[in-house]
Amino acid sequence: MLEAAPTETLFDATIAIEPRFDFLSDEYRALFASTTGTAFQAPLLQSMIHSRLAPRLNATPHTIVVRDADRTLLAVFPLMLQRSRGITMLVPADFGVCDYNTPVATEATLVALANDPGALRILATATAVGDVMLYRKVRNDSFDISRLFPRAEATPAENAAYHSDIDEDFDHWRRRVLRKHFSKELGRLGRQLESQVAPFVTELATSPDDIAAAFDFLRAVRDGKFEDDLLLKPVYFDFYRDYAVAAAATGEAMTYVSRLGDRIVAVLFGAHGDGAFHAVQIGQETATLGKYSLGMQILFRTIKLRHEKGYRHFDLGLGNTGYKDHFRVEETAIQNFSRPRTMRGTAIHWLYARAKPVKNVLRSLTHIR
Repeated sequence: MLEAAPTETLFDATIAIEPRFDFLSDEYRALFASTTGTAFQAPLLQSMIHSRLAPRLNATPHTIVVRDADRTLLAVFPLMLQRSRGITMLVPADFGVCDYNTPVATEATLVALANDPGALRILATATAVGDVMLYRKVRNDSFDISRLFPRAEATPAENAAYHSDIDEDFDHWRRRVLRKHFSKELGRLGRQLESQVAPFVTELATSPDDIAAAFDFLRAVRDGKFEDDLLLKPVYFDFYRDYAVAAAATGEAMTYVSRLGDRIVAVLFGAHGDGAFHAVQIGQETATLGKYSLGMQILFRTIKLRHEKGYRHFDLGLGNTGYKDHFRVEETAIQNFSRPRTMRGTAIHWLYARAKPVKNVLRSLTHIR
């Protein structure tokens, strides 16, 4: 066990590696609820990443835990040691299913750790494993983790994050924030769809059978459309579907389905754990209904449904593929951090920060996104 010696640290805490840490424990649930962790560090998601994905992707949990003198949980760093083709990397517990990564702690705890030389030495020791540490997808509006890992080099991520904040008055937001032509066109297409085809309804799927059917639809309509689509890989498909079913009971994730009559025509799956709905997976029928913009329809209608439940923040995730501009999204820059430990790690660190082709190869080897 790694722990801080009281004579060396200003921050009176124990820092240890707990590879069997229970993300479903009451202590983690309480910590997560009181911190600024994102929906992608939520208890059930992290528990299933550790139990379902790690064993299948040649990874070993390397969870760093901070506790105070009476063992109260103060901070958790969900990390993994992942090995592929002779390379060992210390990475967040992510495997491509998380949009953002961050330690789970209050701002005050992270500041205290960052200001404590002894704590920084212990964190450096706890992360001195493998060839290289790659800590990716850190939002610029979150805590600056370079303060916790001073030797890590920061580089801008290729994709930024995009979100839209909705007014208290939804109709005002629709009229004043959404692009006028886009808003009017969506309404026209929706009315046309109802009058020419069938009743068009978007609602939250809650039963296991309905959620499973939604994911079967997603897999079918996305087949062949996206390069290296995780949802088309059996281990990931099973993970997403089973997580969606389990998380529906707690509200940690939600699956919205649009139907024409009894026929599923669009699905939006998203995470919810930090006051925002994060769009994660989307698919729509395009073969016969492409002109109706069903993807945009389900996004707009889901925003409206979430607004009716009192939520005002809608996250459209990483990368701007053009359609997000219709929602007049705000942009948040994303940083990646890397720190080598071996000669091989130094080469990976240098190339990763500077060469996109090498970055793509690493992604294919390690399943990180």
